[in-house]
Amino acid sequence: MDLPEACWELICKLIEKDDYRFLESVSLVSTSFLSITNRVRSTFTITDRTVPLLHRHLRRFRNLKRVSFHHFTKNPVSTLLQVSRSGLDLESLDVWGMPYFPDSEKSGMKMMSNLKEFNVGAIKELREIDLVSIGLCFPSLEKLHIGYIDFLPGPVLDSAIISLSQNLPGLLKIDVTGNTLMTDKSLISLSRNCVLLREVILRDCDLISSDGIEFLLRNSKKLESLAVSGIGWPPKESFSTDAFVYARCLSELDLSGSSISVEFLRSIADAKLPLKKLLLSYCEGIDFDGLLYLVSKYQTLVELSLKGSSFLTDEMVTKLVVFLRCLTSVNLSWCSKLTGVTFFNIVETCVSIKRVKMRVTSFGVEETSKEVDINIKSGLKSLYISGHQSLGDECIEKISRHCPFLETLDFGGCNAITRDGMLQVLRNCGNLTSLNIEECIDIKCIGVVDFELPKLETLRTCGNWINEQEPYTIRKMCGGLLTLDLRGSFNVRSRGVKEIVRRCTRLRAIFLDKCEADDEVFTWLVCEIPSLKKIVGPSGFSPSLELKNLALRHGCVIY
Repeated sequence: MDLPEACWELICKLIEKDDYRFLESVSLVSTSFLSITNRVRSTFTITDRTVPLLHRHLRRFRNLKRVSFHHFTKNPVSTLLQVSRSGLDLESLDVWGMPYFPDSEKSGMKMMSNLKEFNVGAIKELREIDLVSIGLCFPSLEKLHIGYIDFLPGPVLDSAIISLSQNLPGLLKIDVTGNTLMTDKSLISLSRNCVLLREVILRDCDLISSDGIEFLLRNSKKLESLAVSGIGWPPKESFSTDAFVYARCLSELDLSGSSISVEFLRSIADAKLPLKKLLLSYCEGIDFDGLLYLVSKYQTLVELSLKGSSFLTDEMVTKLVVFLRCLTSVNLSWCSKLTGVTFFNIVETCVSIKRVKMRVTSFGVEETSKEVDINIKSGLKSLYISGHQSLGDECIEKISRHCPFLETLDFGGCNAITRDGMLQVLRNCGNLTSLNIEECIDIKCIGVVDFELPKLETLRTCGNWINEQEPYTIRKMCGGLLTLDLRGSFNVRSRGVKEIVRRCTRLRAIFLDKCEADDEVFTWLVCEIPSLKKIVGPSGFSPSLELKNLALRHGCVIY
């Protein structure tokens, strides 16, 4: 059916929004589709292997808005200069993890004056002069990430943040996680100079005190989201009882890893904030009465995390969920006293729930005789319940009957689940797109099946049940796979790999760590599965230069 080009462009934009990599196959249909996909592409990732042809990519995709560097080890200055001179009207630049900050003059970054978002997190040598240059080069910047979550940083001092804030009056979001030499002076400067500030993330900033946070809450009238960890621990003082009263727009609050007194919890409750998201993971000092009082005041919460709250029991959660009927996401992982009773209470009471995380609890040790009304189907989309030794077939089958619309399911490490339980899940949950059954050692085999999983895109297996007969079964069930993770599948050999993926014409990534695969299978994969972009070989596998070049010519990388 012929459609106007404008309609095809809208369709391609929807595809690009989901995953721009899907546009590759569309672009091969015709020259008209090639032109359309070139126009709608808005995101581009620069790696070492894209550098030689970068100038062609930049000429081809003229409407790019977001450019990021990934595992980049080459000279960033010359590469950034190419991007700067391309004439692209970029809105977002991500140089996360580079060994040093590129010189703003030599890299031509001043030419990207319309940049709205900049990520320089985890740069190991970020100097004060670099932060000053960011403020001068990008006056329109709205989002800035200078946090160091995974790497030891070079110190970011107050003077740099003060200079930065003076040059970025339109800043909306800043992440300074892990900058241990920052003090309250930085927060005060940000609050005074960046009057539009809506989101502040300052986890693991050891010298930030409650006084600095209170100043931010009182003076940043538009603040909507605050994430801070470690409050309440010495030498930090306690908050005043009206600390949150002035934060009239605060809808997201993350206090994970803090020591929270009952009085502090009640002061948040009494502040009457427009809270929608509350994260209290691994917090000390919380008691049930204070928590119950808090949720009773915020019955419109849509996201809640109480991860690591070891005091919680099924009876307590039953009382809490009465006030949490609007929840769409909850994290109760590592709450050791909670069982499946809590899970079923949540999915029955919280009618809007879409995501539940209950990893490493006591799920499965409860009495299974308690029935739930399976005629009332839950709209739950994502469930993460890995790490339960007692969760067996009866319980997982009950979950699949009550939650037939699941799209993501992770029950890795649930050793009591067998083939029968897994097959019931697969039959009942036909919408699954991601499944993790890693280390489910009681799943010995799949056997013959009479159904398919056409929507399944990601499969992570435990490996030990993939014998010589199983590859055909997997191939039959999972023809639409994009990612196949066979790590730990000791008995999977080259022949088995071929059988599994022969029908997976959309496969983009395969992980073969600890599989018995030889060099020949990698050549076969590259040549027979044109969609494949990433292959991770077994431990100790070192692909030859010839094999690497063959893969690259087919648009694939072998690790």
